[in-house]
Amino acid sequence: MNAVTFSFRRAWLLGFLLAGVFAGELTAAAPGSATESLPPDATISGRAVPPASDLAWWYRTPATKFWEGVPIGTGRFGAMLYGRVRDEIIPFNDETLWTGRPYDPVNPKALPSLPEIRRLLAEEKFAEAAELSANLLSHPVPVVQTYQAMGRLHLRFDGHEAVQNYHRELDLDAAIARTAYTIGDARFTREAFASYPDQVVVIRLACDRPGRLTFTTSLSSLHASARSRPLGRDTILIEGGVSQPNPEIPSEMRWQGRVQVRPEGGTVRTAVENGVAVVRVESADAVTIILAGATNYVNWRDISADPDARCAAYLAGVGAKDFATLKQRHLDDYQPLFRACRLDLGTTAAAQEDTTTRLDRLRKGGLDPKFTAQYFQYGRYLLLADSRPGTMAFNNHNIWLDDLKGRWRGRWTLNINIQQCYWPAENANLPGTVESLTAFIEDLAASGARTARGNYGARGWTAHHGTDVWMNTAMTDRVFHGMAPQMGAWLVQSLWEHYLFNPDPAFLRRIYPLLKGAAEFGLDLLVEDAATKWLVTSPSGSPENGIALVGGRALLHDGQPRPANAERNSVTAGAAMDTQLLRDVFRQTIAAAEQLGVDEKLRAELATALPRLAPHQVRSDGLLMEWLKPYKEFDPKHRHVSHLYAAYPSNQITRRGTPDLAEAVKKVLVAKGDNHGWSAAWKINLWARLGDGEAAYRIAKMMETDISIHPAPEDSDRVPSMEGNQAIQGYTAGLVEMLLQSHAGEIELLPALPKAWADGNAHGLRARGGYGVALSWRNGKLETANLAAKFAGPCRLRTREPVAVTAGGRPVATRRIDAETVEFAATAGGVYEVRPTAGGGR
Repeated sequence: MNAVTFSFRRAWLLGFLLAGVFAGELTAAAPGSATESLPPDATISGRAVPPASDLAWWYRTPATKFWEGVPIGTGRFGAMLYGRVRDEIIPFNDETLWTGRPYDPVNPKALPSLPEIRRLLAEEKFAEAAELSANLLSHPVPVVQTYQAMGRLHLRFDGHEAVQNYHRELDLDAAIARTAYTIGDARFTREAFASYPDQVVVIRLACDRPGRLTFTTSLSSLHASARSRPLGRDTILIEGGVSQPNPEIPSEMRWQGRVQVRPEGGTVRTAVENGVAVVRVESADAVTIILAGATNYVNWRDISADPDARCAAYLAGVGAKDFATLKQRHLDDYQPLFRACRLDLGTTAAAQEDTTTRLDRLRKGGLDPKFTAQYFQYGRYLLLADSRPGTMAFNNHNIWLDDLKGRWRGRWTLNINIQQCYWPAENANLPGTVESLTAFIEDLAASGARTARGNYGARGWTAHHGTDVWMNTAMTDRVFHGMAPQMGAWLVQSLWEHYLFNPDPAFLRRIYPLLKGAAEFGLDLLVEDAATKWLVTSPSGSPENGIALVGGRALLHDGQPRPANAERNSVTAGAAMDTQLLRDVFRQTIAAAEQLGVDEKLRAELATALPRLAPHQVRSDGLLMEWLKPYKEFDPKHRHVSHLYAAYPSNQITRRGTPDLAEAVKKVLVAKGDNHGWSAAWKINLWARLGDGEAAYRIAKMMETDISIHPAPEDSDRVPSMEGNQAIQGYTAGLVEMLLQSHAGEIELLPALPKAWADGNAHGLRARGGYGVALSWRNGKLETANLAAKFAGPCRLRTREPVAVTAGGRPVATRRIDAETVEFAATAGGVYEVRPTAGGGR
């Protein structure tokens, strides 16, 4: 059949027309967008019971806007389920669907401008330097390209006008979304999951009374170019291109969504109704729906794939597998990963309520320790849903969006967000998710080498504030936000951490070129500060934060509010975060090169530069300094705390190794306050590193009921937040940091345990050096811990009370380091039990 020109409005109205009902004129805004009003759904009565899973978010009503839906994902292909009764909406997306095409962001004005920018910075003519730094912005447009939503699956059920005992849930333990309700004597159920092994979304419709399933399936899209058509008797597809907001980089992406409907009993047919391709099922006992989607994207330099062939291959891969087989393949893949880590903080009666009621009670001061454990696991669930081997790096700004603008264009933000999303990958036991990040950084480095040469005349590779699917590594957005040329050095920290948690020589060889390139670029961006003779980066910026200028000149900190005529500026030389990052990446590159026996000359160059880097500095009021000089902050309460990188995730500042600097970090945290979203999540980890469990707990409790650091109309306070800038993964990592730390050359148990967590246990945590850790505690004190060593070597252990170590029931010889620390020789494959000695409580 010939392709049919498609209108998303006509697709949405189709459900009403087929049922003989016309709902009236709809606005041009698409269903699920922030400005729409959804058509009425079925009326609901009765009261559902809690789900069987104790790790489920569940609700008594359908979603009323996009972010109230439940997210599922294969790593590449994601969907959001509203759980509507009569007219279900399931937006679906592919992570690679963006505007544009491969392009080179190097600005031809950049390199000629660099010497003058550096001269102006050396003379502290910051306003002039910032103005000229616009020549470093991405070319031909100063912004990244925009992520694009793909399509929506619509299910219109006949006769589902009034239902009882409605229930919808997201079962985190199974990664399955469920909806259930009754109509008269019939119980209707839906199950949906996103299968990583099969790379499709699978939906099961069932009823406990035969022949009761009659419905119409259609597909829609926000893209004006979208066209739909039937394909055989049980399949329809929709395909098209994308919008083109930047004519300078024409959009050449193509995409397709395809759905196959497999009924058991009853009849199935395809048709074109009112210009829209549909699948009509009548009187079925049960139905399995297979949803696939794909684009022509191959990699950041190649868009030669065929989305039609890809979708056909996904469905062919599913083949004749029945629902039970598909579900088991999904569970066999997902559950071993998810169940590798468990957290138990206790359960109260509050856990039996629906999730919205629990949120409301928490906001009123109620206690619900089970919610904390579930939210912890939600961070792990989402990371698994959007970051698997063979996919792009985690970015829930895209596969769970439903518009053509995206939040922050759907970009990967590289100055905190992507790093924070991977913080729990190591300590919360999802190391396999780092493969997608590693591949992503390898692509970014290849592009970043071009930008390093073209914009800075430098070796190595660079990345800035944000990037898109085309690996734009130039400065983007505006100079104030974009001036962050050392983000490559920050990105590789996640890879170095992965190596520290599992010291695999093969992985070290793989990431060494990335470390080396980040170090070389850092070397070439260093200049000598005339006053101190320190080596400092130029140009430089402390991400998204700024100093106060009057008349183009920087003011110094004086404890007073900034003048009314002050202007903010981010372009400086020698921002503290840059120096901290280079200190780490220089040391790491030296260590890696020594172990691999390569690059002796580079090692010497880095070793010479290291002691000349600017040291950590403390301002006169005791706060750790963010810039080379004690400049007046434009916004002292600003959410970014980039200069505290040295305390977390780095270990340059520790409470025992550098107590004075740790105190300076604490004063920054106190001065800035708790903030929200990703900033709050970072501060959970920082307070935990400082050993202050009560401060970390205070912020964690706030985050559990928070919405977003940048609320938008599609956000909701009815469901736990999972929006990208909420940084739920940072929360998850922070909870582990309160229970276990291993950054200071020792494994510390319960370093920041809050009073509210008097009793609990955790299993499947990980410590650096290749250790698996399980521990339990009672009345705020360690009860028992088990350490599983993957490698042989000395194990240093810190606890608040004296402990005895055994292996296989036999005592292990320990050497006491101090009142809280012992050391013993671990063997590869050894499992060690740690218990407080009798009468040894402190």
